[in-house]
Amino acid sequence: MQASKKEQRGVIRFLAAEGVGGREMYRRMKAVYGEYSPSRSTVAEWRKRFLEGCELLEDDARPGQANRVITAEMIAEVHDLVLNNHRVTVHEIHRLLGISVGTTRTIMHQHLKI
Repeated sequence: MQASKKEQRGVIRFLAAEGVGGREMYRRMKAVYGEYSPSRSTVAEWRKRFLEGCELLEDDARPGQANRVITAEMIAEVHDLVLNNHRVTVHEIHRLLGISVGTTRTIMHQHLKI
């Protein structure tokens, strides 16, 4: 039986609230979900979280560069940089504006057609 991660975590939260131990919880989930069941370590990790009071079924946010949407202002900034210096590189624009290389390339190729 296939289930989403959230559904499986809901089962883990329910079983943890009932006081079911980690090994028994893993065994029961393996019996129901078969090859789609979470690993033993995943069951143990989420069981521990729920016993410590966590109620959310989602993963914690991961650190890293925040996603930025390509805006008209960002496109205009890239356009101005290119107009002022035709030899400016993708990596220079990336460093100057603080946007990813991929975003820089997307703006240049898809939006500015250069």
